[in-house]
Amino acid sequence: MRQLGMQYRYSYEEQWQPKKLLVTFRMYQLNLNCDENWVYRKYWEASKVHFVEPNLLPSDKGTPDY
Repeated sequence: MRQLGMQYRYSYEEQWQPKKLLVTFRMYQLNLNCDENWVYRKYWEASKVHFVEPNLLPSDKGTPDY
């Protein structure tokens, strides 16, 4: 995804159906509206367990405050 220009934003846990497994998803996004700091927060807000994995952020970015 990074080779396509997408940037890691956050990770979140969700029950995956139909097997009811707890899965950690990583949210990557590509902003086409020229605002590279905008973050799609639907999954961040919907998940009780969400976090940022600092080792996946670009080296020039600090840990975001969502």
